[in-house]
Amino acid sequence: KPLIVLAAALAVGILLQFVILPNGWVMAEKARATDAVAEIASTRGVRINEIMSANKAACFDENGACPDWIELYNAGNSAVDITGWVLTDKTSRSIRFTFPEYVMQPDEYLIVFADGFLRNGENDTWHAPFKLSSFGDTLLLFDGNGTIVESINIPELSEDNAYARTASGGWNVTREYTPLMENTTINYAALTSTQVLPGSELVISELMASNASFRAPSGMLSDWIEIVNRGGAPVSLSGYGLSDKTTKPSRWRFPDVTLQPGEYLVVYASGLDRVTETGEIHTSFRLSAERESVYLYTPSRQIIDAVSWENLKTDQSYKRQDGDAWAVSTTPTPGAAN
Repeated sequence: KPLIVLAAALAVGILLQFVILPNGWVMAEKARATDAVAEIASTRGVRINEIMSANKAACFDENGACPDWIELYNAGNSAVDITGWVLTDKTSRSIRFTFPEYVMQPDEYLIVFADGFLRNGENDTWHAPFKLSSFGDTLLLFDGNGTIVESINIPELSEDNAYARTASGGWNVTREYTPLMENTTINYAALTSTQVLPGSELVISELMASNASFRAPSGMLSDWIEIVNRGGAPVSLSGYGLSDKTTKPSRWRFPDVTLQPGEYLVVYASGLDRVTETGEIHTSFRLSAERESVYLYTPSRQIIDAVSWENLKTDQSYKRQDGDAWAVSTTPTPGAAN
């Protein structure tokens, strides 16, 4: 096939020397996507936000492995359909990651693990069929029309160092990796801490993952999660979130409700993702009684509480006891002290 080269004049006078074709792309010899393209494209909503090419213990996938990873972020005010978008570090059509059907919400982060094994959405995680070189690489992002969104020249990175976008839009090599979070020192400290954030007054206090007897006010039988405000002041839950996966901290957000000191709130893990006319709050996910975890996030995606369990029987709850120990209970107390 003949080599096709498109010299597309950009506003800054830089030439982009490759073209996406309906069935893939070809690239001119020695041509490359320039940093000017990345700078222009970074004004779009969805962009590459953080990269790690020598991941040893910073971020784990669903199998407990530590592959390299690429973080995307929707910085815009509108949802973006990224179905058919492409990530690659090569121009070969056979070595690329094509996003499956997915819509990124505003302020949403997502991770693609670059481990060389293509898995589109299995177990709610994505894996690209290419790896990144820790000695330096180039990462390309294309939209569904084949238009380049960004080209990032990745420098050589040491183990567990990230190449992260700064608040000003530039890039910086840093030890303060923050997958699925805003790139801040505070978030890095929270991520690497093994304890709940100091001063956090909101905690998960009880849950039920196989409910056959305890009905919501509407009469529905649903799994549920109970939150309590242990502090001395009201707390607005607006922007706080619950998730059953660390890879999806934005999976579900609380509506604009306020918890008074000592007040309990039950949310129903029904998967319905709504607030009913009677005030029932339903999450976008359900719980598994066999083996599951739930994470409580601040609006800035910091984990402030988490709980894991296994093999809960029908109508058994898992509740927080005095001293923050957890125990299985046959006498659930949704909406009340344990």
